Amino acid sequence: MKRISKLIKFPADLVAEIEKYQKENYISSFAGAVYELIRKGLRVSDR
Repeated sequence: MKRISKLIKFPADLVAEIEKYQKENYISSFAGAVYELIRKGLRVSDR
């Protein structure tokens, strides 16, 4: 999969929620947690 670099800034409270999700789901990286959450959100919005 080709990757494209994008620089974004997250609100501190959102970072805390993503890090909590990352730890609870044993995801090794912050980026991995963000990817998973985005994919889940996109699947739900496609319904």
